Amino acid sequence: MNGGGARYLIAGLALIGLVNAIVLAGVAWNRQPPEESRLQLSERELGNTYTYWRKDNSSLALRLDYRWPSRADDDHYYLSISAEKMAELGFKVPSELNEQTVRRYRRQLDRDALLVLELDGPAYLREVALLRAAHAEALRLQQAVPDSKELREAAQYAGNALDYEQHRASRLLVVDVGLDQQALRARYPDRTRYAIVRSIIAVQASNVAADWTGEGDDPRPDNQRWTWQLGGSADTPGVQSLNLPQRWHATFDNLPQQAEEPGGDYPGYQKLFSAEVAFGRRLEPWFVALNARPASAPQPTTKVQ
Repeated sequence: MNGGGARYLIAGLALIGLVNAIVLAGVAWNRQPPEESRLQLSERELGNTYTYWRKDNSSLALRLDYRWPSRADDDHYYLSISAEKMAELGFKVPSELNEQTVRRYRRQLDRDALLVLELDGPAYLREVALLRAAHAEALRLQQAVPDSKELREAAQYAGNALDYEQHRASRLLVVDVGLDQQALRARYPDRTRYAIVRSIIAVQASNVAADWTGEGDDPRPDNQRWTWQLGGSADTPGVQSLNLPQRWHATFDNLPQQAEEPGGDYPGYQKLFSAEVAFGRRLEPWFVALNARPASAPQPTTKVQ
């Protein structure tokens, strides 16, 4: 190797070393006490980034599974973040909706913001209540027409959905979006129930059917039967891949699995565990503990105040 090539090699190695040092320094800073929050999670909130297949890969990563609250009426498509909240985040939301104003709205660049995630709290209890009410209504309709195969299947589907919500769905839901971390923490002070994470907010606009509230057939022309719905969506790249330290790999590989339930619409291969996940100064999560959870053991929970 000539002198020039050696210099390039040394410069390249030095650059790699500098980048790694910066990354490690950021990780160390994030984990300096005090922790911003710490949540007791389970397999319901920590999904696999692949199907537990690591034969040729020594790393193991999980993702933080959270969701947005559902609407009581899910007949229509809706956006995760409302137009009012987008305006609070600094986006310019037009008051008059037409092709031109919507086009300008869509051109706005993404913005950084913060999401508040609530674990096993009022938002999750509301999800259970909505599905319990839907199941009760489906059973009522089935009992009114017991010979209806369609209503019987609808009641079974509603029962499966309720069971999934109660035993397998993530209990981690987005309850707020904002820009000021201190203000959000003051609003949600319980650090064992509420975690704040960084997100990237993008504008969204969709053309949705406008409900006809009058009587009889809808007399409106086709171009008046649709309306623009403005809002936004959030991406959280910092929680999509949480590396599990090597010392817990054997524990994870030998975790018990959830039993297959007859008649269920979901698989039974899910590994059962409880895990403590801390969020640090940079609002980035890491594993503090991981333990097997027998199928008969209750899932970790916190009391709703």
